[in-house]
Amino acid sequence: MKLLSSILAATIVTTAFAAPTFAASPDVYVVNFRNAQDNNSARLDGELSTALAISGVNAEEVVIDTSTAAKWEKGAHEAFDRDIVPVFNQWVGLPGFAAVVDAKSKRVIGCVNSTFSANEMADKIREMASASAGSAYLSRASITSKTTRCPAPHNVDPGN
Repeated sequence: MKLLSSILAATIVTTAFAAPTFAASPDVYVVNFRNAQDNNSARLDGELSTALAISGVNAEEVVIDTSTAAKWEKGAHEAFDRDIVPVFNQWVGLPGFAAVVDAKSKRVIGCVNSTFSANEMADKIREMASASAGSAYLSRASITSKTTRCPAPHNVDPGN
């Protein structure tokens, strides 16, 4: 019994002090630019979480929320931690869309907004993630006025 207790205690201690395990790094970041007062942000939030769940893509959502100064600062830290500060700087303060960013190159691939349904978003995110990985993607042809083009930069250096 004493031996069993010792083994159990050693296992618990080893587990408690073991290095934390992290999920594999994502293929893409989905940077959600939002603000609580923006109706498009509220619609996007509901659809985006569902889209990411059903997309089957190794993606990480990064929320840039400008609703309060504290949330704005948290978003800046999130962008810094993922080395996507230029993406943050380009659109911070412009809510209601999400930019899909290649996690390796930090290049913006495209954007989705609240006009997309969750299924359409999942499809577009899957397509953009495939392009990021250099994989072929079979797209379903459709006639739509929706675009994955990103909005014009919100923050432009006045010196340029």
